[in-house]
Amino acid sequence: MNISPELWRQIDPLLTDALDMDDVARAAWLQNLDQTHPQLSPLVRKMLAAHDRAERSQELETVPRLASSPPTSSAFTAGQRVGPFSLVRVLGRGGMGEVWLANQADGRIERDVALKLPTVYLHSDVWRERLRRERDILAKLTHPNIAKLFDAGVSDEEGSRGQPYLALECIEGDSLIEFAKKGKLPITERLKLFQQILAAVAHAHHHLVVHRDLKPANILIDQSGQVKLLDFGIAKLIDDGADANAAADLTQMGGRIMTLRYAAPEQVADGVISTGTDVYALGVILHELVTGLSPYRAVREGRAFKEAALLGEEIAVPSSLAMTVAAANERRLATARLLSRQVGGDLDAILLKAMRRNPANRYASVEQFDDDIQRHLESRPVKAREGTWRYLASRTFARHKLPIAAAAAVLLTMIAGLVLVEQQRRIVVAEKARAEKHFASVRQLANAFVFDVDREIEHLAGALKARQSLVATALNYLDSLASESDKDPKLAAELAAAYRRIADIQGGPMAASLGMMSDSLANYEKSKVLFVALGDRLSLDISVQREHRALRTTLARAYALRLDGRWRENMAAAVQLAELVAAMNGTGLPDRVLVAGLLAEQANLTHLNDPHLTESGTVMTPEKQITKAIGLIEALAQEFPMDLTVQEQLASIYDRAASIFSGDERTPAKVATGIEFRKKSNAQRAKLVQNYPDNTQYAGSLALGTGLLARLLEKSGQYVEAEEAISTALRMIRKVVSKDEKTRLTACSSSPDSLCIPRFLIGKALLKRRSD
Repeated sequence: MNISPELWRQIDPLLTDALDMDDVARAAWLQNLDQTHPQLSPLVRKMLAAHDRAERSQELETVPRLASSPPTSSAFTAGQRVGPFSLVRVLGRGGMGEVWLANQADGRIERDVALKLPTVYLHSDVWRERLRRERDILAKLTHPNIAKLFDAGVSDEEGSRGQPYLALECIEGDSLIEFAKKGKLPITERLKLFQQILAAVAHAHHHLVVHRDLKPANILIDQSGQVKLLDFGIAKLIDDGADANAAADLTQMGGRIMTLRYAAPEQVADGVISTGTDVYALGVILHELVTGLSPYRAVREGRAFKEAALLGEEIAVPSSLAMTVAAANERRLATARLLSRQVGGDLDAILLKAMRRNPANRYASVEQFDDDIQRHLESRPVKAREGTWRYLASRTFARHKLPIAAAAAVLLTMIAGLVLVEQQRRIVVAEKARAEKHFASVRQLANAFVFDVDREIEHLAGALKARQSLVATALNYLDSLASESDKDPKLAAELAAAYRRIADIQGGPMAASLGMMSDSLANYEKSKVLFVALGDRLSLDISVQREHRALRTTLARAYALRLDGRWRENMAAAVQLAELVAAMNGTGLPDRVLVAGLLAEQANLTHLNDPHLTESGTVMTPEKQITKAIGLIEALAQEFPMDLTVQEQLASIYDRAASIFSGDERTPAKVATGIEFRKKSNAQRAKLVQNYPDNTQYAGSLALGTGLLARLLEKSGQYVEAEEAISTALRMIRKVVSKDEKTRLTACSSSPDSLCIPRFLIGKALLKRRSD
């Protein structure tokens, strides 16, 4: 049954009167309505019954959590098609319609959605417009704390033709209040959870959307603890310039659907709807979330809450309310008094400011609301309170509890020390002072005194002596502490990291060093001894294992540059540590990428230093090592196709594979394999150049790789293809050199792989002669 705008204008005043009555008065009024309005009375009774069901269930006003069983009756059946969706089971049902768990199975995508299906009798033009508005509003909101809109439309399927629908993200979780209650969240955690809600509402406001129906039932918390804001069905676009009559109808209807206990006064007084309307509702929600009580007396006493109470009742100071022990226990507090004390002060002021009757006196924006909550969490003065000196002093004390408490503890220790035996006092003070000195010395040395200063001066002319002096001073500190490192594993780990960084400055293979290679290796070895001595201690500390991995990698490179065979054991240890870190809690994508990179580097060093290596036991040939690295990096490229680090590493490992398979021990089959990997590397670099056209390094690498491909094609006797490749490389080089002055100046270095135009011209001429 469709309700026209004209019919709605007749019914709406009657509904308004009926909704404000208690049950006894409403029954008498309906009997009288049967006599005075016999044509309208059946429809009014039907809509009042639907309203009562909706208020009891509170389910259609949001995308509900999964129900344990479907309702007893429904206009739809499981398996029925509505648009591109197949219905699975009912999630919720109310006076406005139903919400089903549905599966999208139209050949384009497979996923579960929450499908909102408005009741058929609501399919008037006004309700179609309301559904369209919800679709358009959700489509423009993209935020991790707002439920996503997947699809919307009207079904053309047999059996559901003409049925409008909205397909939304299906959220499995609890409503805001249920989640906080089940988890027994303390007030601090509740405030942090509420900040996620504020972030979602702020996003909507930035897109000129006012929700107008914010309430705990419209806020779900998923299984990961993420807030999801739902139901923008009566949201208002601040700058909406739609037809005035249609907008008035929608506003009037929306006003009836709103939840009165979370509505702002201007919503029932025909005032201007603004972002301040949502601020008021957020204040009511936060009041219940923090105190466990509604700000309204009628709600607290279980009586019917009327519009007159919303417009006339003064909001009491939240901490003055009679809070319960049960509410305190749900917030992990022992007594109701402790709960009142936590709410008193800042939270009182924040809540009262958010719920002021005049919108102009509330927070001007959700961001200001959030800022005051963050100030409270950080024990800084909130802007909702007057800044008296006593209040400011209390906030200062709250922010600096630990330093003040530490000072008090020191004072008490000194007083107690006068009573204790002198010898015992000396032992305690000496141990404490030594521990503080150790950690203060190492951290100051590692983070400021040496490394930060060295970074600032390493490129300055004449800074060599200053850097040498810094290194010498640092080593004196480190050596003085090293003798006691066996007693303290954390101190040992910090010393090991500091020795490694000193060695980097002295002669690191990948750094702007002082050229002190022998001294550098000696300090790398000191770092290694400390890490090895740790054994299983701190084995679960991922930062320590990353430091150890970095040391072994650097040490392997340093020994490889000196043609010292000790690079093998250190590179093997680096790979083993990289695999360990990649499997630890707290690991990240860079750790996983590094496993593949180190395997490729190990393969390359083995290829260069042990070209005749044969496989035996756990020792793999360079070909097998690089094949393993390729498998790892290709798997990561499929998992993270848009990550730049993964894409760069993929091209680099293909490069190394090409060099290994086409090296000194090459056969025609290996050269062919090398050509394939070189082509893969060039294809990968071509993608990088396409995505980052202004990056001359990518373009130069592609040009160089194309030139190297020409060499391999020449080795395999494919002279025509080789000539074409080197011609392409030459065009690329000229383009890069024309863009980058630095490249032009270094374009003919002594390296055989440099971007040298004359060298490539000669190569092209030779290949031309061979191909002819």
